[in-house]
Amino acid sequence: MEEKKVLTYEELMSLFAEIGKKMEQSRAEHDKEMAQLREQQKENEKGFAQLKKSQEENEKRWTKLEKSQKEMQKVLSGIGISNGLVAEDLIYNSLSKKMSFGGITFDDIDQGIRRGKRLPDGSKIMGEYDVVLFNGAAVAIIEVKYRVRKEDIDYLIDVQMPKFKVIFPQYKDFDVYLGLGGMSFQKGVERDALQRGIGTFKLKGETVEINDKRLKVW
Repeated sequence: MEEKKVLTYEELMSLFAEIGKKMEQSRAEHDKEMAQLREQQKENEKGFAQLKKSQEENEKRWTKLEKSQKEMQKVLSGIGISNGLVAEDLIYNSLSKKMSFGGITFDDIDQGIRRGKRLPDGSKIMGEYDVVLFNGAAVAIIEVKYRVRKEDIDYLIDVQMPKFKVIFPQYKDFDVYLGLGGMSFQKGVERDALQRGIGTFKLKGETVEINDKRLKVW
């Protein structure tokens, strides 16, 4: 049987000292790691703070940009409406001088007609017409835009004209002639309108160039 070694006092104290030294080293390493973690946490918090600040600044810039864009759209819309009204006045004045369209003489001309009508089912429709000419047998409806687009042709034929006959039933059996006018025309739109039997009014400075030689009776 192996005999257990009995440590002397000096050896026991030396062992305790060694254990204490290792514990001190371990504690120092632990403290160092904790200090590094706290420093890293501070760096992370600083980075998050900077990121948050950057996001807030970006949000402010986007808000400012959106506001600027809305204001610009409002200004451009106002310019478009203003120019559209100028075009409407010029076309109205041009037609009121000769009171004819497509070789047909008219007796009356109105500008900016707005009217609503209650239908039998209780619903209501509203109509607004820029320039309208009348005589005892025919009506000419002229739609004026700042810039005439392709969809304006369909809108005039499929919406404005049928609605006019409902709102003004006294003219439902009259011959109807259509016209489109504006400061300018989208590419190809003037040709398409003429091919479909719609007259065109194009502004040339203070004068109005009218093409009404092939009007269709609607």
